[in-house]
Amino acid sequence: MLKYLNKIFQIFIDILIFIITLLVFLSLYNMISIKVLHKNQNNIFGITIFEIVSGSMEPTINVKDLIVVSQTDKIKENDIITYRDNNDFITHRVIKIEGDILATKGDSNNSTDTKINKSKIVGKVLLIIPKGGIIREILIKPKVIISIVITLILFSLCSSYIPKNKREKPE
Repeated sequence: MLKYLNKIFQIFIDILIFIITLLVFLSLYNMISIKVLHKNQNNIFGITIFEIVSGSMEPTINVKDLIVVSQTDKIKENDIITYRDNNDFITHRVIKIEGDILATKGDSNNSTDTKINKSKIVGKVLLIIPKGGIIREILIKPKVIISIVITLILFSLCSSYIPKNKREKPE
């Protein structure tokens, strides 16, 4: 029974190490795209992640929430979208569509935004991760990443350790 638990634990540790490695590579790709290639946003398979920095969409979306935005042309009234306004990204609700022109408004704002063209739309909000920005800030610190990786490696080594008296002898 203990042998099977060790196997399951080892698989779990391997999956965690894979996920962390994938996240590190995606973070490096994101950093290179933005800092070196001077892109405004990073798009992976039509998906972009933004951190909310203003309270204009409260209580629906709060400051420090992460939003997952998907590129799409299918925008309808009441959808929450992210669009470019000069060098800023704004996430607001669509309140009116007239051909290629949209009127948007933040949920906690009193007035509508200036009308925008559909060409400025980055995408539609698919998912809101409450306080995801705080978690991201904690997890991207090098000390935390190194601590997590070392802990996972140590767990992996501990679970794969076989005492000397239980090892199979070569024939």
